[in-house]
Amino acid sequence: MAVAFPVSASGKILATLHQIHGSLPSAMKRLVEYIMKNPQQVITANIADIAKSASVGEATVVRLARNLGFPGFQEFKIDLAVELADNKRQDEIVIDAHVTQDDTPDVLGRKIALSMSEVLNENLEFFDPAMATRVCKAIYNANRVFLMGMGNSGLCAAYLKNKLSRIGINASCEMSTHFMYTTASLLRKGDVAIAISQKGNGMETRKAFQLAREAGALCVAITHHPSSPLARDADCVFYSGNREGFLQSDSLGTMSAQLHICEILYIMLIQMNIARAMKMKQITLQALDYEVHG
Repeated sequence: MAVAFPVSASGKILATLHQIHGSLPSAMKRLVEYIMKNPQQVITANIADIAKSASVGEATVVRLARNLGFPGFQEFKIDLAVELADNKRQDEIVIDAHVTQDDTPDVLGRKIALSMSEVLNENLEFFDPAMATRVCKAIYNANRVFLMGMGNSGLCAAYLKNKLSRIGINASCEMSTHFMYTTASLLRKGDVAIAISQKGNGMETRKAFQLAREAGALCVAITHHPSSPLARDADCVFYSGNREGFLQSDSLGTMSAQLHICEILYIMLIQMNIARAMKMKQITLQALDYEVHG
């Protein structure tokens, strides 16, 4: 199938390459991946050097530039250099990620991106690999894994529940307080309860968490406040970053930080038994493709 190149990638080369690279032939895909990883080197190199570094022919380098709407590779490099300089200048302008009433749409977009980047880096600063390994082993061997949270934290809990279920882990999630309490009370030793709460002081999540603890489950908290009541009730605590201004309560950055922790745990669980995870994923994919007749 022919690749649908844009009429012109001027001013958005890197974004365009990221968008199309998955559908490119192998040689051009290698070239695109090299450019995306090494844009600064590309703008100062000649065609022969780039072709050699990417293990492609020189004709492929020229063809890519023309497919992206440039007369030749020199014009491609000039446009890429301008794009890199503009990106650097914009990053220098957006120093503070807090949103203000006077921010323009382009500045808003960059501030949101900066906020997400900051919270993910904050996550990594406090991430405890040993504790993550302990939690993943407990999840892998658990009879039941129960996830809980309210509001946007509940959506993140549901996200992790769906991911775990797809790889064969018996996971459930409740955001209704009635079912949250009853489900938590029926857990037992060897089960895992995971509570997600940005502030860690919500009455509903904390009550369910306490019920799970009383029932004997391993209690895991994902929260921004490691000294919160929820964290004090937990056996294991994952710190999730936060960058919220007055206009950014319940921000995408907060959810991204919570989902980041969830995704790390999910990938670690896959690594524990890749064959089993792939088998379970295949079964669920086949179920989704099942055609209902009649």
